[in-house]
Amino acid sequence: MPIHSAAYRPWEGRRVNESTRWLTICSTGISRAYQSRWLKRLLFSAFLPLIFVGIPVFLFEQSGRDPVLWQVFARSVGRLPQAAMLGDAIGKLPNNPTPDEFNAIRRPVWSFLILTFLRYPQAFLMVLVVGIVAPPLISQDLRTRAYLIYFARPISRLEYIVGKVGIVSFFLLAISALPAFALYVAAVMLSPTFDVVLTTWDIPIRILVASACLVIPTTLVALAFSSLTLESRYAGFAWFAMWIMGHVTYSSLVAIPRFQAERAGTTFEPGWRILTSPYQVLGVAQSYAFGFDSHSEMVVPCFVLLATVSIVSLAILFRRVTAPMRV
Repeated sequence: MPIHSAAYRPWEGRRVNESTRWLTICSTGISRAYQSRWLKRLLFSAFLPLIFVGIPVFLFEQSGRDPVLWQVFARSVGRLPQAAMLGDAIGKLPNNPTPDEFNAIRRPVWSFLILTFLRYPQAFLMVLVVGIVAPPLISQDLRTRAYLIYFARPISRLEYIVGKVGIVSFFLLAISALPAFALYVAAVMLSPTFDVVLTTWDIPIRILVASACLVIPTTLVALAFSSLTLESRYAGFAWFAMWIMGHVTYSSLVAIPRFQAERAGTTFEPGWRILTSPYQVLGVAQSYAFGFDSHSEMVVPCFVLLATVSIVSLAILFRRVTAPMRV
């Protein structure tokens, strides 16, 4: 008499709702990734820049009642990167703006400060966080054949990919949208009245849109790198190399034209060169999400490039995840 039956045996374990199966993969991956000490340090440091960005917010809200602080605020904002976005708006106001003039500029000032927070300290953290979390997510499953365990259960390929995307997206939102919302709440609390919510209601929506511009393409690209190799270190190398090479290429292309424009006393526009750097492409998309279009002619090409990269990365993910099952 046979001891073990090789015939098909139906799944007798507990089933969860089909729409939430990916949460099991997501929650398990989040708990495993959070065991990294470096990741914990990065998540903690994501809130430290709020102190430095919160100072201009405090100065702005207090300057409505103190002309001296208005000058201090104008000088402090002028030292921030891309301060030209607000230069004209602030320069047109008198030394002692009226309450109406002050309220009119509140929304663009808050938007600019939150955009600065997302574009500089958080963008640097994003590269590091994704470089820690994403590379092993799929490459280890392919190397250890863990996909056989996944797909032996009632889990589809789409649910598997959504679960992996959710892991990276969780940590990216934790260092981008969550601190940005905290900065917005702090700005509301520093305001003289809560009526400012009526004039700045769209800023939380803009935060979500700008975060989506960051999270979706970066997550899909990082996971595509992870799926293309069995060694997570190669995926991590490809991830960091993409950002470094993009920055070096962009800097090389704009160095001479920018120098010539400065000598001629004209304004330099990088134009198509923006498309060579992932960081610059994301910057244009996020700036547009917050209502700034300093490179308006490049907005559509940047969004098209982000959409194309996301679709191609998703196609690579599906092909690589299903490839072992076709063998």
